[in-house]
Amino acid sequence: MRNHFLPLTAAILLITTSTAAQVDMNATLQQSGSNMRMEPDTDPFVPNAFVGSFTMDMHFFENGKESKHSPMSSTIHSSESMLAFDSKAPDMKESMRMIIDQKEKWQYMLMDDGKGNKMAMKTKKMKVTGVEESNKNAADIQVTDETKTIDGHLCKKMIAKDEDGTWTGWMAQDIEMPFHSVVRDMRGKGADMHDDALTGVHGFPLEYEWVSNDGKERVTCTIRDLKLGTVDEGAFSLKGYQLMEMPMMPSGMGR
Repeated sequence: MRNHFLPLTAAILLITTSTAAQVDMNATLQQSGSNMRMEPDTDPFVPNAFVGSFTMDMHFFENGKESKHSPMSSTIHSSESMLAFDSKAPDMKESMRMIIDQKEKWQYMLMDDGKGNKMAMKTKKMKVTGVEESNKNAADIQVTDETKTIDGHLCKKMIAKDEDGTWTGWMAQDIEMPFHSVVRDMRGKGADMHDDALTGVHGFPLEYEWVSNDGKERVTCTIRDLKLGTVDEGAFSLKGYQLMEMPMMPSGMGR
């Protein structure tokens, strides 16, 4: 379940890497023997299913001790055509934001060093292709009758187990899970397995914990500042940033 329910941090890192070094990323993927590639997104525009915003506070533990890179806070703003990701970790000095324009097919990497220097890099929107099917078995998912209220939302306890570990979450029953829409740019064929496993499961996890089968790794997450139906358009603004448009990846490079 780690690949499905902990996608946002990986999504931010993947998009950031592809924005700053598209050619190097594809060359590295090829050298590693992977069929994955970062390619321009020419798919027809599909509006985001989730409109609103929320912040995820994630804590990472190894062998019972919290990682030095923990906690990681990620704030997501989503309108019908725009996405904005803010990410902050203890060792990050700069403020970073990723903005994705789903309709016009652009993505922006905004960096603020806190000293008045603000720069934004603009590139064509990219997508991951060539993702191989996973050989993993679908997760065993159980939606229990146990409930509790979190921030006014009635939540049901859900437990999911697979060969990696056990995920336990409290699913708000009045909110559809937005992950499919929010991280769709990072989705590949392997994600279909999780979609099949989650058929009929509704809700959005306001709290969850993932523990590896060997007990060495643990991740906890809480959702806060959840807003539904409206979004601050300022989250998609480039005002105050020096804009640099980066060239498209040359044809044939990195292959």
